[in-house]
Amino acid sequence: MRNSRRNIFILAAVTSALTANLAPQACFAKSAKTTKATAKVSTPAKSVPQGDSETVIRNQLSSLADAAAKGDAEKMASFFTLDGAYIDEDGVRHEGRQSLKEHFTSHVRPDTKSSLKLEPSNIRIIGNDSAWIEGSTTRQTSAGKHIDARFTMLLQNKGGNWLIQSASETSVRQASAADRLADLNWLVGEWSAEQGDAKVKMTAEKVGDGHFLRLTYVLSRPGNKPRIDIQVIGWDPTRNQIVSWHFDSSGGFGYGNWSKDNNKWLIRAEGIEQSGWQSAATNVITLNNNDSFQWQSIKRNADGVMYPDTEPLTVKRVSQ
Repeated sequence: MRNSRRNIFILAAVTSALTANLAPQACFAKSAKTTKATAKVSTPAKSVPQGDSETVIRNQLSSLADAAAKGDAEKMASFFTLDGAYIDEDGVRHEGRQSLKEHFTSHVRPDTKSSLKLEPSNIRIIGNDSAWIEGSTTRQTSAGKHIDARFTMLLQNKGGNWLIQSASETSVRQASAADRLADLNWLVGEWSAEQGDAKVKMTAEKVGDGHFLRLTYVLSRPGNKPRIDIQVIGWDPTRNQIVSWHFDSSGGFGYGNWSKDNNKWLIRAEGIEQSGWQSAATNVITLNNNDSFQWQSIKRNADGVMYPDTEPLTVKRVSQ
């Protein structure tokens, strides 16, 4: 087992990666109560309690979100006044229902894989005829809840129906995979470690515009040909987690899930040897400082056979 890959400290030792973005869509509207009149005597219009108005507005926002999720451009445009205006995320103004319908037709697609909502953070009723709204366009997916955009709206009461006079959206930038990997920026550079007569050199570099980290390991032992293994760290948006893929020079490969606990990284790794053997382990990286870390492999299992934990190994930076 001395020369086996599962005894080599690298390959799942130093890896990570980060993620997904969704495009926002807009929506809005509402209805109110009308005034009553008798056959001979008319009574003054009664003001609608603010609580009732807010409830109706929230229901209309929900209906607008449903129309957007279905890609129903005509229904979305109907929530606006005839001369209503919408300023999109690019700052382009679209005015009038026909123009709005054309814009929504071109930019809004049915979405059955996520839940779109218009969530107001502030609703201010102004008299009986106007309402000012501020809020967020959110989307719920299997990876979690994301804020796509911030919106503002001015609603007008038109004959008992609250319609959007004007609305605007501003996109909220979602964290990229490169952003998710920022916690591993300290890995970039050259590193070395020794274990018995084995020496390992590791080089970590950013690739793919910083969306991935590629780690190259060179293992040297006296009398043996140097062995080169590759590991790639990235971000899995479906799991909302850093992951890694490793490939060794003998034909084996594997996968790791990363999680952080204070100054430690836990990598739950699984692999398949070229021979077909399956292995699993939890690799622990404990950061001492930006120029040194400890590496240890625990809970090691190879084809159902458990192996002892390795001794902590010190890995030192050679250069950045």
